[in-house]
Amino acid sequence: MLINGHEACFVCKDNFCFSAVENCEQGVEAGMVFSHDHEGWQGIPHGGVAMTALLDLADHCWLQIKGENLVYPLEIDWRFADTVSIGDEMSLKAVVKDENSLLLSMRRQGSEKIYLSAEVRVATEAAGVDFPLLEPEMLLEHSAQHQALAVYDNCFVCGLKRQKPGLRRRFFRVVDNLPSIIVRFGGCEIEDFQLASSFQQASGILHPGVLAALLDELCGWSGILAGDLYGFTVRFKLHLNRLPDLGEELFGVAPVPLVRGRGTRKFYHPKGALYQKKADGSLEVIAVATGQWLAREELRQQFDESHIEEDMSGIVF
Repeated sequence: MLINGHEACFVCKDNFCFSAVENCEQGVEAGMVFSHDHEGWQGIPHGGVAMTALLDLADHCWLQIKGENLVYPLEIDWRFADTVSIGDEMSLKAVVKDENSLLLSMRRQGSEKIYLSAEVRVATEAAGVDFPLLEPEMLLEHSAQHQALAVYDNCFVCGLKRQKPGLRRRFFRVVDNLPSIIVRFGGCEIEDFQLASSFQQASGILHPGVLAALLDELCGWSGILAGDLYGFTVRFKLHLNRLPDLGEELFGVAPVPLVRGRGTRKFYHPKGALYQKKADGSLEVIAVATGQWLAREELRQQFDESHIEEDMSGIVF
């Protein structure tokens, strides 16, 4: 297995996604089995875990072909085109397309249909946002007024009672100011730093899959701002400006998304960003996402049935 630069990587060190990487023509490939450690919706793997696995394989591919780790900023166009379940065996591949890009794919073994594909490109400049970023001080000052959103206990991103480490994030709805979904992750406090340390790629550096998973969840939750919509990801465009150090505190925000369609055929188009406040007071955008979600009534019903009922009156951001 290629390990250069991945000695601290949680995907490699703990075999979280795959245990071996093999060379193939113009790239690398691996296999993995979706387990309950990878869960998002009940019985369904989290899209953020699938993206984490492929982003890690992308770095292995760049190392194998280029002799160096991937450089940032990156642009990644994701497309989900199949359904998968816990227990499915998956085949993953990363191949170099040209000097500045590579192609990623993940499919169920024995299936010709690709579950998740992506093109990864080295970008020429960092991405910005076209919507307001809420000041961290404002978010913290008014934390008691934010509406805590429900969790599913085993979700990789929001689950709080998992057997394997997860991101343990609570997402909140801003009920005053600009309607938004918000989240935060990391920081210098011991508990926050230790949690982030469980999700390194290189030593001291957060794994890019964490950024992808947080933004996937953040954007997905934004559907409730546009009419109580719950859906699954169809397309997801991700800009990773850089990978944060473990001690950096990240804030995430997603505003009200655009909705297209009617009746049972509705799509919502969210935007989201992860950012930090720098020492000079400016806000630095770390990662940006846009996408397309297909809203499904059965997902809303599943959410009502499977997510945890709890007293959230004392939960603050």
